[in-house]
Amino acid sequence: MELKRLQLKNHRNYRRLDLAPGPGVNVFIGANGQGKTNLLEAVAMLALSSSPRARRDLELVGPVGPAARIEADVEAAGRLLQVSIFLEVAGDRARRTIEVDGVRRRGFDLPGHFRVTLFWPDDLGLVKAGPDLRRRFLNQMLVQVEPGYARALGRLRRVLEQRNTLLKRIAAGEDSADLLEPWNLELVEYGTLIAKARATAVDELRPEAARSHAEIADGEVLDIAYSGPPDDFPVAVQKSLPEDLRRGSTTVGPHHDDLAITLGDRDARSFASQGQQRTAVVSLKLAEAALVARRTGERPVLLLDDVLSELDAERRAALLRRVAGAGQVIITSVEAGPFPPDLITNSRVWTVEAGTIEACG
Repeated sequence: MELKRLQLKNHRNYRRLDLAPGPGVNVFIGANGQGKTNLLEAVAMLALSSSPRARRDLELVGPVGPAARIEADVEAAGRLLQVSIFLEVAGDRARRTIEVDGVRRRGFDLPGHFRVTLFWPDDLGLVKAGPDLRRRFLNQMLVQVEPGYARALGRLRRVLEQRNTLLKRIAAGEDSADLLEPWNLELVEYGTLIAKARATAVDELRPEAARSHAEIADGEVLDIAYSGPPDDFPVAVQKSLPEDLRRGSTTVGPHHDDLAITLGDRDARSFASQGQQRTAVVSLKLAEAALVARRTGERPVLLLDDVLSELDAERRAALLRRVAGAGQVIITSVEAGPFPPDLITNSRVWTVEAGTIEACG
C-alpha cells in the first residue's frame, strides 16, 4: 500500500499542492499551524471518505473559492488507482463527491480501496476521554478491513435516529409501542454484526499492542478488553423499554461499547502519565497497522502526527526503530532534533510553512 502522488486544491490552508512522497519514511517538519496536520487529514480522507477531525465538510474548504479537491494516485493490491474527493459549497454545507478511477462512489463504498493507520494528538483521548473516541478508533480501523462494516454502521445510526424519535413520540402518547418492533429487530441485527466485528478485532489487537508497548516502554504491560452488548442482546433490548422511554433514547446496543485499557493491573484512564498515555495509544496504532496487514496482505500507510512529543529519548528511539521498516510512513514534527541522524539520512525530509511544502536536500 503506497501513496504515490497527492494533489490538493483549496484544502484548508493549502491553495495548491502537488506532492510525491517516497516509499519509506517521509518526515515533514514545520512549526505548529503551518499545515502538517491538514496534510495528514487529507491522506486519511482518501481511506475513510470523510475527515476524522472535522465536524462539517464546510470546514475543509479553504479561502480561495467555494470548492476544494483532494486527489491521489495510490498503489493497492498491485494496482494503481486514482482516488478523488471533491467538496463544493452549497449554502451552509459542502456537498461531497467521491470517485475511484473516475467512477462515482458512495461514502461507505470508499474504505478498503486505500488503507491508513493514523495517529495524531487528539488520539490521546483514547486513554483519558470517554468511550466515543475508543469506538471511533475501532470503527476507523474496521471500515477499512471488514466487508460490510461501513454499511452496517450507517444503518445502525439510522436505526438509532428513528428509534429514538419514536421513543419520544410513544412517551408523549402520540404513537404505540408496537411500532418499535421493526426497529428493535434491526437494532439487534446490525448491532450484533458490529459488536462481533469489534470483539474479534480486539482479540487480534491485544497481543500485538502488548508486544509493541513492552518494546517501547521497557517491558511495561499493556492490556485491552472489549465491553460490548450483553450476551442476551435481544432480550436486553426488550427489557430496556421502560428506561428507553424515560430517557427518550436507546440505552442498549454497540453505541455504548467501550474498550478498557490497563497498564500493569491499573486502569490507564486513572493512573497513566502523559508519556504512558502516548505510548499506549501509539502501541494500539501499531497493533492496528499489523491487523490491517495481516487481514489484507498489505501494510497500511502509517500517518504519525507529532508522535514524538512527551516521549523520553529511549521511547522515541524504540518507536522509530519500529516504524522505520513499516512500509510507507508519513511522520510530522516541529523539529528534526528528536530524529536519529541515520533515520533522517535515509528518509525523505520536507519542510512545511504556511501551506507550502518543500523538499530538503
